[in-house]
This record gives sequence, structure tokens and C-alpha cells, in this order.
Amino acid sequence: MAQIDLKPVVPEEAVAYFRQKGYRIGFDHRDVAGQEHQAAYTVAKAMQMDLVRDIRAQSDRALAEGIAFGEFKRALMPGMIDRGWWGRKGVVDPLTGETVSAQLGSASRLRRIFDTNLATAYSEGQAERIEANAGLFPFLEYVRSAAAHPRPTHLAYAGVVLPAGHPWMRAHMPVKEWGCKCTVIQHSAATLRRAGLKVGDAPQEVMRLVVNGRTGEEMQVPVGVDPAFNYPHGGRRANLARMMMDKADASAAATATRVLQDGADTWAPLVDSEWSEWVNRHAIGDGAQAGSRRVAGLLQPDLQRGLKAAGAAPAHATIAMDAGALGELLGQAGAAADQVALVEQLPGLLRRVGEAWLDVSAKRLVMLCTPEDLPRHAVEVTVALDAQLRRDVGNQVRGMRVVDPARFAPGAAGAFVRVLGQDEP
Repeated sequence: MAQIDLKPVVPEEAVAYFRQKGYRIGFDHRDVAGQEHQAAYTVAKAMQMDLVRDIRAQSDRALAEGIAFGEFKRALMPGMIDRGWWGRKGVVDPLTGETVSAQLGSASRLRRIFDTNLATAYSEGQAERIEANAGLFPFLEYVRSAAAHPRPTHLAYAGVVLPAGHPWMRAHMPVKEWGCKCTVIQHSAATLRRAGLKVGDAPQEVMRLVVNGRTGEEMQVPVGVDPAFNYPHGGRRANLARMMMDKADASAAATATRVLQDGADTWAPLVDSEWSEWVNRHAIGDGAQAGSRRVAGLLQPDLQRGLKAAGAAPAHATIAMDAGALGELLGQAGAAADQVALVEQLPGLLRRVGEAWLDVSAKRLVMLCTPEDLPRHAVEVTVALDAQLRRDVGNQVRGMRVVDPARFAPGAAGAFVRVLGQDEP
């Protein structure tokens, strides 16, 4: 009899989701907003990029090759110990500058890292398959964990059957808490009948106010969901634009320029859409889960050449905005629709820069951009070059306003050097 060679099936969607992530360095897991975890890989208190890369590489092996936790631990422990990232130690919190006693590497932390990375990747892969098959199997059944002591909140959801796109199911589809092992089963009308199940009503949603002790941000989180997991599935497709821009942000200027210029027709619409969503979520007060920073675009090659000629070539080619600057532009008490619409245009404006001036002493760049819907006007975009923002250094947008190009001047005479465009004779 021929021998049957059984091989494990690689969870392709889960692996693809995991590999699309960029990187984030964070001292505390609360430093990285919930949905940012879909686009960025981070390990709390791992402040060295080579250490984060090592942990990520072994997590990738666990997903793609199916290595067990024991091998995962054996591969990482020696390097962690050699780097001094093991046990409880006094470390400086970069947010406060204070030295705190923190648990670095340990067997239990490695177990949590292993379990959480696999569970969230499998869950994202499952969500992608559910969406792809929703036409044939349009219902989801919530299945409780097989743990001896399940969470009472999750136990109450066992047997709930709802349409796959129902808001409650999107909010509660596992994994939604640390160590959660609940899942869902996809059904057709026929499989529901055979199982004796019926589509019912969603459990009553109970919300609670959660304040991020690190950032002060407030958010409404459903009971049964940990704030760290309070975001919908679908991260791989939704975050393709952000992943690409974040990777460009972490690259040298020449590399980022080459990558983004080569794929401009493909990435531009994705970036525009993702940027618009980020701006609008902050505009309606939902910024806590939207993330604190976004890359909007690129210093175009001719502008980079002008900056280099002026002796001010920046380390990075990307242009970003943080939530603080966005709040000032939109107005903390709520933004007018026309102001939101203006800020939404930023990625497109950065692709249509006609003239630019540099304040050399302040490393401040003023660009004059042409909006598509205001042909007789221009938008002034002010950028601080190589600016420091917490742990990030980069080119940060500091201001935007509509101006009359015929009467525009970048600032005090003599303070600015033209780095793009020619003076009229």
C-alpha cells in the first residue's frame, strides 16, 4: 500500500496578513492604538529594532511552518538574554523619563506573544475567507472557547447566529481579548437547518468608557472586548496603503522615492482613501482608535533636488501629520466641512506642488500646491523638515491654508530660499 504523506496546510491568508505589517516601537502596548496593530508589528518594551525583527521572524515561522511554542522559545531566549532583555529590570519610560520596574523577556511573555500573534493572524485570515464566501455562507455562529473556565461575557454569546456583516458580529468576532480562544462558524441556510439553529437577535450592547492611561484618549468600548482589540477585522486589504507608506517612512529617502514613484498610479488612490478615513474619524471625535500619525505623501524628486542644493536635504522623503497638528487644523471643538475637505486633499496636493521655498534657519518648507477643484487658488502647505515627534523624526505638516497665488509670498523677504519653480522675469 502506498504511503500517504500528510503535510500541514499553510494558512495563506493569515501569513499574508502578518507579512504586510510594518514596524512600530512602543514602550507600552497602549502606545500603539488598537487598529494600528493591523498595520504594524510591535512588542511592548522591545525598544531595539533588531530584537523586534527577531521576534517577528520567529512568529512568522510559527505561522508559515507551524513550529510549536517550545521551538519558538528556544530560538529566541538566548538572543534575548545576550541583549539583556530578560527578567524584571529598571528601564526608562520614554514618555515620562522615569525609571520603572518592567518585565522584559520571560517564558510567560513569550507564550503571550506567541499566542496573540497566531490568534490574531488566524482570525484576520478567517475574516478574509468569510467575506470571500459570504454569498454561499452568509451567516456566522459564535462558538465559545473550550476552556474549563471561559469568560462569562463570551460564554453568553455562545450560539448567537447573525448575518456575517452584522455590526454586533463585526464588533465581537474573535479574537477580542487577551488569550481568547472563541471562534465563529460560517453557515448557509441549509447548514443552519441541519444544526437546528436560527438567525436571532444580537445581544444587547453595553458600552463602557475607557481612558488610555498613556495618551489620555477616551474611547467607548463594548463589554466583552479589550481596548487593545477594539477594531474590526479586514486589516490586510484595508491597510495596504498604510503599510506601504509606513515602510517608505522607515526607508532612506532614495529608496522611498524609487518605490513610491514606480507605483504611483497604484498606490495614490489607496492612500487618498485611507487618509480621508483617518481625517474624518478624527473630525467626528473617533480618533482614539484611528491612530496618532499618518504618512500623507512624498517630497517629489525635483523638490528633493532643490532642498539638497540648498544644503537641507532631509533624511526622509515622506511627509506625515500627527494627531496634534490635525486637531489644530480641524479645530478641537469640531471642524467645518470645508476645512475637513481641505485637509482631505493633502495627499493629492503633495503630488501637485508648483513652487516651494525654504526657511533655512528654521528648516521650514513652504509649498504652493494647486487643488483640482480650485483652479484659480492655491493651497499653502507648511512642513517642518526632520522634526522630532516623540520617538519619530520626519517631515511633519504644520499648516495648510487656501491662498491667492497672485498675491502670495512665503514670508519675510530674505528669510526664504526658493527650492522649486522659477521666479517670473
